[in-house]
Amino acid sequence: MKTIYLDQVTSVKPMADGVAEAMAAVSSMDAETVDQLVEDTRVQLNSLFHGPSSDAVVFTDGVETALEKTIRGILKKGDHVLVSPMESDVVMNTLNDLAGDVEYTLLPCNEKGELILFDDEKGEKPFEAIDCLVQPNTKAIILNHASEVCGTVLDVKAVAEYARRKGLLMIVNVAQTAAFIPIFMNIWGIDVLTFSGGYGLLASEKIGGFIASERAAELLGGASMRETFEQVPLDQASVVGLHKAFEFIKETRLFTLSSTAQKRAEQFIRKVQHVNGVHIIGPGYNNRIPVVSIQVDFIDEEGLEKALKDKYGIVIRSGYHGAEQAHKTLGTWPRGTARFSFTYFTEESDIDEVTHALWQLTVHNDKDADIMRMPKE
Repeated sequence: MKTIYLDQVTSVKPMADGVAEAMAAVSSMDAETVDQLVEDTRVQLNSLFHGPSSDAVVFTDGVETALEKTIRGILKKGDHVLVSPMESDVVMNTLNDLAGDVEYTLLPCNEKGELILFDDEKGEKPFEAIDCLVQPNTKAIILNHASEVCGTVLDVKAVAEYARRKGLLMIVNVAQTAAFIPIFMNIWGIDVLTFSGGYGLLASEKIGGFIASERAAELLGGASMRETFEQVPLDQASVVGLHKAFEFIKETRLFTLSSTAQKRAEQFIRKVQHVNGVHIIGPGYNNRIPVVSIQVDFIDEEGLEKALKDKYGIVIRSGYHGAEQAHKTLGTWPRGTARFSFTYFTEESDIDEVTHALWQLTVHNDKDADIMRMPKE
């Protein structure tokens, strides 16, 4: 039975062409060559995200470490921070662990995971919904660029520009949006950008890191920032693999990679939303990355994951996806969701197979699709 792997957010399979081979070859390379490839990868990352300098790129053992360490490094006793309610558990757990020293307030968000910057019905002006939450000791805004649960893209550009006007630091996680959405760290005014080598970058999620603006770098140790925060020993194989992935991305063209994956997500939504008892979580075809979560009426999410794998060879991920607060915002708590994530390598026939499998699982189900819960274009 053919395996259709649609849990790409957790771990990319397959990675970009040549990545696995490049990682394996590191053990036979001389130290000077490896060091140069590592530095070249910093340049590639800084260029992709339009950051301040390759010297500001720091590697960590995954994006979660980057998030926790930078939040702890920037926030001090007496600080207040604004945070989106679509954050991962590592962000919320870190902030809760700092409770007593650091306070936080959740930004307003709708049931699709989209930030509410103002309420037009109340006659509010742009950003008025955020303005009222800013306190004298507010130091930063933390945003997940896109939800790992439902794929919703948050308006980082607008919020970052607001933060700059207010003199607030801007911390953004782009682990889900890298290579899918153009990101302009310098132009938008992002102070800390955390990334993963996985998902859109088509390499290993075991390497992650962050890029810091000049003012953020000063708070994180200045000239000693890299020495303080970089992974020791550095996972050179994963970094070299990421370097190779950049070569693949350049050869294939970033637009082709991202548009193909986005097209698969749209095809998935268009097809499965008409399957009886299937409910799409989050936005419709727009304002999303190629990550789609569903709930179904005929089986729980864990049961759906098992049935798809055992009967059809389709691998997905069920549960909370490391983002409990996001589920509470989306109204999917405490059930969780069944999540499907796509990349450039996902084929249209894979979407057809998933649709067929879901139809087969509903053969004995007499529930009608709830049109009110379906996303609109």
